[in-house]
Amino acid sequence: MPTPKDVATLAEIYQAPAEVRQRLARLAEDMKAGSRRVVLNRGGTEFQARIARIEQTSEHVRTFSPIVVPGLLQTADYARAIFNSGTLTPEEIDAAVAGRMDRQELLGADGHRFTLLTTAGALGWCAGSPAVMTVQAQRLAAPQPPNVRVGVIPWGTTATVFPMHTWDIYDQRGVIVGLVSSTALLTNPQDVAAYDEVFTALEGMAVWGDKARAVFAQLADEYRALS
Repeated sequence: MPTPKDVATLAEIYQAPAEVRQRLARLAEDMKAGSRRVVLNRGGTEFQARIARIEQTSEHVRTFSPIVVPGLLQTADYARAIFNSGTLTPEEIDAAVAGRMDRQELLGADGHRFTLLTTAGALGWCAGSPAVMTVQAQRLAAPQPPNVRVGVIPWGTTATVFPMHTWDIYDQRGVIVGLVSSTALLTNPQDVAAYDEVFTALEGMAVWGDKARAVFAQLADEYRALS
């Protein structure tokens, strides 16, 4: 990955227009390796905006989320319950939810692909209420755009790898790893390759398409019975 300084130098050499220079400089800064506070803490709105910019410049986004539904597939009420578990103010929660919903507009857009993977166990964590979870599971069970592939690792699946946290892979450029108190952006090719390898193993453990939708539909029925 080029550093912000590299980008500035290249923009000068190629005499890029000011608008292009600003956009490339912002992208280089977004992809600069380092740590940021997670969205559940203060600053969640800016974090959502940063992730949105990275997604918009990525051809293929791959997400593994073992404890919560991937953000790009969350309903507004589910997202609100997640953000409400942190220290954000009501106004910050509103802004963070809106930012997450705005990011979902990229689903189905030309030039982008999404492979989004979760676990049946993630749906076992009741966020908000059984009614919220019913709608969320129905959202997952609904057909997706052709460029969006959604998978789930069913309960009882024999595991071949045991990842302990969430991550997103953006092409082969970088990985954003979600930890308890911070998120780390990794751009070292060896780090990206390691997460790519584990993600491939998880894909083999999951079910996709109609089989995945059947799992989500069953979970929706179970939550509906609790409502």
